[in-house]
Amino acid sequence: MTMPGFINQLLLMMNSGVTAQEAFVKIGEGYMALPEERQNYFTREISGIIEAARKNGESVIVGFYRFSRFSGVKELTRAAGILMENRDRGTDLWEKLAEQSEALWAERKRAATEKIRLAESKMSFPLGIMLMALIIITAAPAMMQIR
Repeated sequence: MTMPGFINQLLLMMNSGVTAQEAFVKIGEGYMALPEERQNYFTREISGIIEAARKNGESVIVGFYRFSRFSGVKELTRAAGILMENRDRGTDLWEKLAEQSEALWAERKRAATEKIRLAESKMSFPLGIMLMALIIITAAPAMMQIR
């Protein structure tokens, strides 16, 4: 759920002239500054990658790529692969990340729509019961007068 926002932040910073490595570090530092209750697994891992890169002197993109392989999340692996490919070959990073971001937002929107439909179906049964009770309550006095 955090990936689309992360990629958008990365794109925004790169669009303003910051390199991918520097943008990654700035975003990670922002995640480190978050209060503990607002952090999730992804933000903690990004913060850990930044810390490990500072200690070991390796590239944060390499650490991110290693994390994506370990996690097994296909969207994360795709984004890390795009960053790694740019690092190694100098491919057009912005367009590929923008496409990935759009795909992630579409997936997030689809998941939210699915949850909404599930909630609607779960609420239809209690609504039906309430409607039956309302009909019985309003029709009972009329039925009692028929006798």
